Amino acid sequence: MRQADLELFRTVHLAWRHPWLDPVFLALSYTGLGQVQLLAVAASLWRFPAARPYWRHLLGAFAVSGLLNSLLKDLFGRERPSLLAWSQPQEPFQYASFPSGHTVTSFALAVFAWLMLRGKFRWSWLLVLWAGAVAVSRIYRGVHWPSDVLAAAALGSAVGACFAWLADSRRRTVGAAGARAD
Repeated sequence: MRQADLELFRTVHLAWRHPWLDPVFLALSYTGLGQVQLLAVAASLWRFPAARPYWRHLLGAFAVSGLLNSLLKDLFGRERPSLLAWSQPQEPFQYASFPSGHTVTSFALAVFAWLMLRGKFRWSWLLVLWAGAVAVSRIYRGVHWPSDVLAAAALGSAVGACFAWLADSRRRTVGAAGARAD
């Protein structure tokens, strides 16, 4: 596993390196920042009134995924690949590597929104594609191992799916109660 992690990191971080890709992956990486994601959530809720009933669940998915990320970073304390002698990290780092916080919250938000929007918005799958691009950006920028982002994607997806299930259960329960009241 360690060797596969190392080889995939080397490929994405060094072999893909190109001057025109640097700003692309920088921009993608910034969209994985919590404050940027919260602004996007607020703008989406303002722009799409039909999504407003789900704001608590959406923010819950964001908060729980971020909390789990922090707990796991403290628990594992994994060193970042940017400490390798040949690594060329494109940003400073402060915390442990495992899991990727950008990736876990991106997948939590994307999977939640995709599950809640599928069938209503045919391009909702693009949200999961965006989360995957954020994950790749973290490897490209030299601050996460591939296994960091894979685990984070799985964790974020599970959290997003759980909150989507909760939101859907609540919607069905409230809908059934309203139907009985008639």
